[in-house]
Amino acid sequence: MPQVADELFSFLKATLSLHHKGGMKVTAPEDGRLVAELASDGAMSLDAKVKEAKTAQIKWAGESQAKRASMLEVLSAAVKKHRDALAGLIHLEGGKTAKEAGGEVDGSADVLLKTIKNASYAELSGMLRTKERPPIGVVGLITSFNFPLAVANWTLAPALLAGNSVIWKPSEKTPLTALAFKALFDEAFGEYKDLLQVIIGGREIGSGMVSHEGVDMISATGSVGMGKGIKADLAKKKNNAVKPILELGGNNGVIISEKMSQAHLEFSLASLLNSFLGTTGQRCTNTRRLIVHATLYGKAVAILTQKIQSFNWEEFGYNALIDEDAFRRFEKAKQDAVTEGGSIVMGNRIHKENDGFYVEPALALMPAHGKIMEEETFAPLLFIAPYEGDIDAAIALVNLPANAGLVNGIYTQSQTEADRFASGNQAGHGVINSPKGTGTPAFDMGFGGNKASGEGEILNSVDPLRAFTRDTNFTRVAQNKDIVMDQD
Repeated sequence: MPQVADELFSFLKATLSLHHKGGMKVTAPEDGRLVAELASDGAMSLDAKVKEAKTAQIKWAGESQAKRASMLEVLSAAVKKHRDALAGLIHLEGGKTAKEAGGEVDGSADVLLKTIKNASYAELSGMLRTKERPPIGVVGLITSFNFPLAVANWTLAPALLAGNSVIWKPSEKTPLTALAFKALFDEAFGEYKDLLQVIIGGREIGSGMVSHEGVDMISATGSVGMGKGIKADLAKKKNNAVKPILELGGNNGVIISEKMSQAHLEFSLASLLNSFLGTTGQRCTNTRRLIVHATLYGKAVAILTQKIQSFNWEEFGYNALIDEDAFRRFEKAKQDAVTEGGSIVMGNRIHKENDGFYVEPALALMPAHGKIMEEETFAPLLFIAPYEGDIDAAIALVNLPANAGLVNGIYTQSQTEADRFASGNQAGHGVINSPKGTGTPAFDMGFGGNKASGEGEILNSVDPLRAFTRDTNFTRVAQNKDIVMDQD
């Protein structure tokens, strides 16, 4: 067995059996048991890791893009080789089902290769083409618990390929996956292992990283509140020349138009299950609000209720909520919905025999689009409200919350309505009759939100290196491929 396997699995064994008392606690969402206690980084260790990352980055920037790409390919192969171990960690600490955790690892390996492909230029007139641009330097990365590996690679792949190093602060709820990935990275990158540094801790160490003058750029995924905190920290820095990339969730809304057949209504509501129930409602792209024409409201609620009551839990990656705090927010949102005149269908806590926070999906049937619907509940709670009048009234409602800037959608069989929605939607993404609701919005067009849902773009399939290189001193290089280069 290769050395890296020994290191990775030894780490996993130690993590699952040994606790470092007094450290940051990591628990399993499925049953609440303590998995590990990890020592947190402080100002001194953060400073040391930033310096190590900068030293490695200066040398790394001198390597060719082809060399960087080859090392990312080695890393992708390592992730694929140890798929089951990484998926097991995501399942353990992140609470995802085994199927969904495996899918995340597969996607994480693939995005490393996809970034390389998308960053290349097609040959033109017998000339091999590249665009040389200066890297930014040290990129600070903050990731959330719901995609502890995939979202990290959305930044790691283009940042490293562009010649940067990365300081990664994973969610305090899912740090073990990051540490296991770091073990694979160290083996794959060898002399360049210091390009990736992992810091452990909560909000304080994250804020410290953002504020550190040695960190040149921030890429972060989390809540709207987290984004405000990051921008406040950045405003105090001297080294703040590069805009951050912030993906801050989405209070995503979907319109159900009256202009559709019965078959299309069935299709629409079945499609919404993907984005309502995925990852137990703990994705930034989950559908949170359903705006239904008043003439179809009762029928839509009946169909959706029936489908939810008979849905396949494993198929949608549905499991326990991440922790008790998530459960409390879920319960409060239900209570607030009732206070505003709504009624709750399902949403009970189940499997009470252990300490995991399993809940039924919940529908909040609202008399109108109320105040509670302007808040994002990161849980399997779908607000359903009627609209009357033409499609413009529905578009106004779907755009209403400041945090409805990531994905909005519509189901209709009127091209006029679809066109009105496409031009009037204020979110970063708009989906029309999507077979997976709001859940897969990018379609190789880049991923990013507007309004309070984010700033900047990641997964940029057109030019993945753009966000991680400085926008000055571009050098465009074209080399004749037919000339044999063997005179070294």
